[in-house]
Amino acid sequence: MRLEAVLDAIALRPRGPRHPVRQWPADETLWLRENGAWRPRAARHVLCALAALGRRGRYAARAEHEAKIITGPVSALALPDAEAEIRFVFRLTPLGYGEAAF
Repeated sequence: MRLEAVLDAIALRPRGPRHPVRQWPADETLWLRENGAWRPRAARHVLCALAALGRRGRYAARAEHEAKIITGPVSALALPDAEAEIRFVFRLTPLGYGEAAF
């Protein structure tokens, strides 16, 4: 399945007004700001949710087709491939990684 079709399928899913989907790569910084993930504890929860594909408090990650969807308190972010996921994690880890045990 082509990436555009995956993102179209994600965008067409019905969802409440509180959870707009941000499309990678332009909006990862906006997603972090909206969802409070610049805080070390929130960053650790996001990273744990990504690693385990599940809920970690207010943050969740799930696989959908070829993408990973990270859901926060305000919005969701689609990471379409492994490279996007690595860049997102690298952006997140300087803020939260290593400051406390996972």
